[in-house]
Amino acid sequence: MKLEETLVSIIINNYNYGNFLPEAIESVLAQTYPNTEIIVVDDGSTDESQEVICSYEGKIIPVFKENGGQASAFNAGFQASKGQIICFLDADDYYLVKKISQIVELFHQYPNAGWIFHDLAEVDIKGFPLKISENRCIKNFEYVDLREDILKGKLLNYWFPATTGLCFKRDNIKQILPMPDQFVISSDAFLRLAAIHLSPGILAPEKLAVHRSHGNNLYAFKKNIGVERSKLYIKVAYYLRNRFPEIQNFTDKLLANSLAQLINYTSLNEALQIPEYQEYLQYHPQLIYRLNLMFKVIFTYTKIQARKISNATLSKT
Repeated sequence: MKLEETLVSIIINNYNYGNFLPEAIESVLAQTYPNTEIIVVDDGSTDESQEVICSYEGKIIPVFKENGGQASAFNAGFQASKGQIICFLDADDYYLVKKISQIVELFHQYPNAGWIFHDLAEVDIKGFPLKISENRCIKNFEYVDLREDILKGKLLNYWFPATTGLCFKRDNIKQILPMPDQFVISSDAFLRLAAIHLSPGILAPEKLAVHRSHGNNLYAFKKNIGVERSKLYIKVAYYLRNRFPEIQNFTDKLLANSLAQLINYTSLNEALQIPEYQEYLQYHPQLIYRLNLMFKVIFTYTKIQARKISNATLSKT
């Protein structure tokens, strides 16, 4: 198939972002790559979003659904799509004009890649650039195959972008979607790890889209971000284990690490009450397995406390 014949589906997920939505849609309509379809999924918005979507009649594929959260919006958008390449866009973000051209070219250059995660420029609500620390960026271009690391239970020492920086071959993501509707927000965490398990991919440092940070971001601006992140990855571990039982070594490690982090932020009793942790244990009712999992939690928690003591000592010197 010729480069320009590849159909790219851009799935815009929206919930009450009617004020940002036109910029998101226009940024896709302005792409230099011609062969695209734009699917806008409205997740039961109560603002002016539906009027905005209807104003683009004939230019986009609208999907209106009852409110169910981000994962359900991804599922609905993918079901409506036909593209060989699937790209996601949060309605409060937008693409730069050459993004799709560069993504299609990369997939053709690296035919075995099942996914591309690219960096994002960060702006505030008024569009002014935000300074981001280096540990929240993709520093170098890499074609990576992390499948063996996942199978061996090795946690990944990489930073990955949010939803707007995620692009997939259809053959990759059709093994992931539909995904569990329980991911009301931060569904990208499940998507990324599932995709990495299924195929090699590309980490690209080019900032091909813009991520907007503002007070209404559902995840990034939560007060107790450490607690929320720990709970999220406990949930990710459970549903990854449910979908891909062959990566139990990885999900065990991810669960133990996230549970130890949550104990550090809250308490042992609160952490052990997380429903996904309790459900995860049902996979292995054997006492020896549960003791082994708890040993991993204790080991990680001890490392966290040792690091805190070391950092406190250094700050005094």
